[in-house]
Amino acid sequence: MYPREREPELTVVGRFATTAPPGAFEPELLAYARRREIRRGFVSRVTAALTGRPGRYVHLDRWTGLDRLLRATHEDPAVPPAEAETELLVTVGRMAPNGTPAEADRLVFLRATVDRAADPERFELHFGSLVGLCVAEDSFGGSLLLRSVTDPFAYTGLLWWHDPTADDRMRASTAWRTARTRLAAMARLTEDLARPLTAL
Repeated sequence: MYPREREPELTVVGRFATTAPPGAFEPELLAYARRREIRRGFVSRVTAALTGRPGRYVHLDRWTGLDRLLRATHEDPAVPPAEAETELLVTVGRMAPNGTPAEADRLVFLRATVDRAADPERFELHFGSLVGLCVAEDSFGGSLLLRSVTDPFAYTGLLWWHDPTADDRMRASTAWRTARTRLAAMARLTEDLARPLTAL
């Protein structure tokens, strides 16, 4: 018999925009997230508010196996508190030396659309170099790079920190700006800071 292939890990990213007050919307968003996490195949999640864009939220949940994700989505589905822009992605790279995104004090989302004439694998290497600058920092939590299932040129990157001040220093450094410029030369980038939502 042939060995069974390992089931792929998938991530669903939901991006929400709302005019509802945070005190009303955030508990509903967290309740939605917690209803999903009891389903079979669920691995982990992070639910966050974008700090520089009021009313904007991002929710990521990771799953093993497309069939389990489909069952969780279509059988007795959890209904989100607002319409969302939804994307399905696969994990390209993950490093978590110091906790999870949900335990962090700051998240940095980096959304990228790689130029069609560029090499996506080179973009992944450059993203890895950007992350490599952070590894020596004690308060650096880790990173995640996701690639769209439907568009091989679309990525979502996530870095998490336990001390926002250390992140500020890193992103103000010459090394970071140089590495980010290298990424921007081959992709359209959108960067957002966020705070995890952790309690109802």
